[in-house]
Amino acid sequence: MKSESEYATVPDDDTRRSLLRHMLVARGVDEEARQLQKQGSLDLWLSCQGQEAAQVGSALAVGPAATVFPSYREHAVALLRGVTPAELVAQWAGRTFCGWDPRRLRFFPYTLVLAAQTLHGVGYSIGQRLQRREDFVVVYIGDGATSEGDMSEAMNLAAVESASVLFVCQNNGWAISKPAREQMRTSLAERARGFGIGSVRIPGQDPEAVFSTCARAAARVRAERAPRLVEIRVARIHGHSTSDAQELYRSRDDIAEARATDPVTAYAARLSGLGLVDTGWFDAVEAEVRELRERLMKEYA
Repeated sequence: MKSESEYATVPDDDTRRSLLRHMLVARGVDEEARQLQKQGSLDLWLSCQGQEAAQVGSALAVGPAATVFPSYREHAVALLRGVTPAELVAQWAGRTFCGWDPRRLRFFPYTLVLAAQTLHGVGYSIGQRLQRREDFVVVYIGDGATSEGDMSEAMNLAAVESASVLFVCQNNGWAISKPAREQMRTSLAERARGFGIGSVRIPGQDPEAVFSTCARAAARVRAERAPRLVEIRVARIHGHSTSDAQELYRSRDDIAEARATDPVTAYAARLSGLGLVDTGWFDAVEAEVRELRERLMKEYA
């Protein structure tokens, strides 16, 4: 089940194309889901736009054998792990608790109760070890949810029990309408060190940098059988959810800056400039995304 890139720390050209492809697919599915919500087909949608590089880079870096405990915005990770677009949006249409098979895909259900998945992930890792099974766990969390007590308990338990868990925090600077500067006085990476967890804080616009950092962190978790944390600074392009009017609390300049640092368009331009992708490649991916969107529309419209 191990992929060629699972223990690599520098992406090769094929991996770089894969990074971009998964980012473009996630962007297309996210756009279609937003349209379906506007049409009333979905009750709610939480966009991942602006966070694709962080999600795809980290997901490809840890490899398919890792068991993932997501929050509720990891759409790019879900799609990369094999969740279909229709399965992904089923929960948001009120059709099911979880649209996919968590055990088969090693991708557990979305968790809307803030930070609950952090203890689930740590407990799962400890339980697997007690059964003499080696299972590397990745827990995704947002910056706002780190203010919950569950996150502190999970970090402490992971450190004390030497759980093989990689915490990946996507810090988009906002807990709905509350800015990060009003949530915490130190970075999450600094807080993790206080619990005895090795950590690093990086910008999240470059999927290659995310891939390399998360690959190194994952390798250390596997080798040392101890937790680590990667805090990734990302930009939130849309509101917290489709029910959130971010224009009421974010300045126009702040929103414009987030959109100007769009990781998808930036990485597409970068690989195109390097000659790693061409018009034919983009056309093929565009056709793939169009087909996925059309299927999703027919299923839910």
